[in-house]
Amino acid sequence: MTGCKEPNLAITDHEPDQRMAKLVPEVISLLHRVTSIEPSISATQDTDLCFRSPITFPDGIGEGTVVAELFIYREKVRFDVSLEHNRVFATADGSPTERRCYLNDYMASQTVEPETEEFPPEFIRSVVAGLAAARDAVKRHNRRANVPWNQVNVAASVPEPV
Repeated sequence: MTGCKEPNLAITDHEPDQRMAKLVPEVISLLHRVTSIEPSISATQDTDLCFRSPITFPDGIGEGTVVAELFIYREKVRFDVSLEHNRVFATADGSPTERRCYLNDYMASQTVEPETEEFPPEFIRSVVAGLAAARDAVKRHNRRANVPWNQVNVAASVPEPV
């Protein structure tokens, strides 16, 4: 997987590989559909593209970002999308633990032939539903687990001092 680099680099300053250029509007549309925010776009030296769009959790705890990468993998176009967040499980008094809140994790990938102009509709539906489910997972869990000892508490992780 590639890393997101040069976050202030405009897409027009770096020409994406023509094999994946037709998918750029599709990725932007998908992230906008999920987050209602236009994603920021950056490129690596190899013309791989990284799209980032912030997402909010229903309880307002922590920060999240939908990260999507579009790159060439074995002569095909690969699209990876994930939900990155700083949410961790919390103790009963609300203090953060070191255990990542896996309920809010999400990852999906799709590989398509070069010159593809859009992703399969079932993939789009699964990503939209999967990201919504990951965003709302703690709220949904707590609604189902209506007894106090089954409730999940979350907190934003405390950054480690450098």
